[in-house]
Amino acid sequence: MFKYFDDKVIKTALGAFLACFIASHLNLKYSLTAGIVAIISIQTTKSSGLRIAFERFLAVLLGLSIFIIFVYFLGFHYSSLSIFILVFMPLCIKFNLLQGFLVTIVLSTHILGYKSIEPHFLFNEFLLLAVGLFIGNILNLYMPTNEKEIEKIKIEIENIIIDILTDTSETLKCTCVSINEEHNFQSLKSKLEEGRKFSLLDYDNSFFDKCDKDLNYFSMRRRQYRILKRIRVYFKRLYITYDHSLVLSEFIAHVAKNIHSYENPCTLLEEHNELKVIFSKMSLPETREEFENRATLFQLLQEIEEFINAKVEYLKI
Repeated sequence: MFKYFDDKVIKTALGAFLACFIASHLNLKYSLTAGIVAIISIQTTKSSGLRIAFERFLAVLLGLSIFIIFVYFLGFHYSSLSIFILVFMPLCIKFNLLQGFLVTIVLSTHILGYKSIEPHFLFNEFLLLAVGLFIGNILNLYMPTNEKEIEKIKIEIENIIIDILTDTSETLKCTCVSINEEHNFQSLKSKLEEGRKFSLLDYDNSFFDKCDKDLNYFSMRRRQYRILKRIRVYFKRLYITYDHSLVLSEFIAHVAKNIHSYENPCTLLEEHNELKVIFSKMSLPETREEFENRATLFQLLQEIEEFINAKVEYLKI
């Protein structure tokens, strides 16, 4: 039970109390509504909280203006509310104001129940909205950082990539695929999605000092993940081990040892260029099978270069 008791639960409870307390001390009618508005204003990011608050304010302004016209001509009847919903809901969908639909309906029922469209009562309704939105967004200013989770995920991602590259190196030597291959790729995909989610939350929780370093990191690793998936396919075409395979195997093992984000990949590019020179000086293939394998190994070499370049470009940002 306690694992569900997080900061959002505390903020929701506190927001409901503060909004109701302030609304009641301002002698506002239907003061409990301010608490409801505060509850639905608690969001997962600061940016989404402000955006939704703006949408709700526009929706209420538009909706109550329309509803006042309806009750003025049709009277304070339930039919007025039903006809109003038939008109207002499509408008909310069209102008992307659905976040404010239910709040507007609640405030409209106040008008219907109190049977008044006097300015002082309408002011009461807007104050209820203002108090709820204000308290909700004040509490939204406190958002715990996901920095520790992000750093942990980065380490897990790098360890998985090391395992994949190490297995790739071994596969080039013995032409047999690791039994952990599928598990490693699935785990890497899952961790990349999880890390990007956390980094997006932190990015949206920053107003003036937005930093997209973590987003760039996960974009770089996602690019490397796609390259590794392509490399994985090449092994279906490799069935004989040659000297080229062994040389490339050693190089990939070296790449695996330099996978961490703090490692400078420039020396790897230099080694890669030296490797291409070595390949060019090796004897030409004598059989069709050797030619096909050599072509696949060359493609694999090109993919490894792109894999390294992904990190080089990330470090330049």
